[in-house]
Amino acid sequence: MGIYSGSNIKRTARFFGTAALFAAPLFALLGIAGILGLGSFGGTAPVEILRSAPAGSPVELANSVHGDAVWGQPAVDLSAVACEASSSDGARTEDLTVGATDGLTEADDAQGTGTWIRLATTTTTLDGVSLVTCSGGGLELVGVSVDPGDGKRGTPGAPFLVFAAFLVVLGLVLRRVTSPQER
Repeated sequence: MGIYSGSNIKRTARFFGTAALFAAPLFALLGIAGILGLGSFGGTAPVEILRSAPAGSPVELANSVHGDAVWGQPAVDLSAVACEASSSDGARTEDLTVGATDGLTEADDAQGTGTWIRLATTTTTLDGVSLVTCSGGGLELVGVSVDPGDGKRGTPGAPFLVFAAFLVVLGLVLRRVTSPQER
């Protein structure tokens, strides 16, 4: 009897089907937690101001995958604030739309520097900008964080549930196909 005999392959497939049936409820629980926003699948992560500078001075962007959020202190008149993103050499500039487009309008910094008002987001801007400068409207301090979004980013509930259903079907099919046959 060789290692690749029919009985060994059947035994391995049966074991894999059993493992799939045991794993399916775990993925279903992860899916439910993702949909309900429980535990680490919860909403928006705390805002952490990574860099800050006085108003009118350039602040280096974090250039994260999700984009950057630009924040200001103290409470400001958003209609009077102007923000401009630029490349580090100043060759390319782009005006940012001031005002929160989605999600948080103000947040407390996780590092304890106080309450920040959301000024702009670089999520939709073009690549190649590395600095942002904001001024006006009573703005004293400008800070940059990773864009917290609207709290719905990164919740993989539905894919986990689909995968759990796939595991159940796979497990049942493998167990049925490899079940002992009566002779």
